[in-house]
Amino acid sequence: MRYEGNVFRPPSEARSYILQCTIGCSHNRCTFCAMYKDKKYRIRTMEEIKTDIRMAKIYYGDLQKVFLADGDALAMPSEDLLEILNTLYRTFPSLNHVGIYAGPDSILAKEMSELTALKAAGLTVAYLGVETGDPQLLKDIRKGVDYDGMVEAGQKVVKSGIKLSAIVLLGLAGRGERSLEHARNTAQICNE
Repeated sequence: MRYEGNVFRPPSEARSYILQCTIGCSHNRCTFCAMYKDKKYRIRTMEEIKTDIRMAKIYYGDLQKVFLADGDALAMPSEDLLEILNTLYRTFPSLNHVGIYAGPDSILAKEMSELTALKAAGLTVAYLGVETGDPQLLKDIRKGVDYDGMVEAGQKVVKSGIKLSAIVLLGLAGRGERSLEHARNTAQICNE
């Protein structure tokens, strides 16, 4: 398969075919993350993506799991994502799982009808980098949304029917004075 730069996926996507739909991360300003610093964000052409799907069909035959990469493929136009999902499910008859990284800004920018259409088309899980529930840490790490925005993004995914997998960074506050606030507030945001 053709990949530009390093590709990343959540541990639970270890056995998934990684389809690189975007290059880099649409936000790419988080202070703790170096995953996409060497890439300028862009959306791959539909022709490139469909060629990769055809190549995967030749190489793998049938697939059950696909992960849409890079850092925030949900930032793509919904029409493009729907076309990709349609192509994947037509190409791989045994496909039953499609995951995606989803940034909070990208979730908030989508209408609920867009998210429910993606769910209906076969998007099964969105991985949201919540990182922390501590409002000060969210600001310090330049996540791009505040506490309420992060809660709204997570709840929006859940309401759409897409499974939400929230990623938190347990040691993000270090051993300093914010570690207790980080722990408590992260538990709270996960509960919300």
